[in-house]
Amino acid sequence: MGDPIGETDELRAADNRLWQHCLHEGNVRYQQGNLFLVAQSLLAVAYSTILAAGNDNLPAARAMAAFGIAFTLIWLYTGHRHLKYSRALQRRATARFRDYAETLATCRPRGRSSLPLIAYALPSLAAVMWLVLLLIG
Repeated sequence: MGDPIGETDELRAADNRLWQHCLHEGNVRYQQGNLFLVAQSLLAVAYSTILAAGNDNLPAARAMAAFGIAFTLIWLYTGHRHLKYSRALQRRATARFRDYAETLATCRPRGRSSLPLIAYALPSLAAVMWLVLLLIG
């Protein structure tokens, strides 16, 4: 038979790892979003600076816009993967921690989650911007 005290310690350690993992993933999501938004902003500034320098820089501006589209696709893919992973992790935490599940149930606003907007809508808007700039540039 197993040691009840050892099993309790092991369960506490597993719970602590799960909770720390949840905290870490939330932090990663926000840092990742900030990185992509700052990088997109810097690309847009570089694009406008290239165009402001004159029409002979049009190929460079188009190359920058194409890079912006590729970067946006990476952002979209990364956001999709992270959203799926975060939801799975949240389901585990909700099943394991009753107080966490109660807090989510009490505090979650009605309607759809905002996470898909962050994962899909922001990169999609950036993609539209880069496509328009590529076409008109």
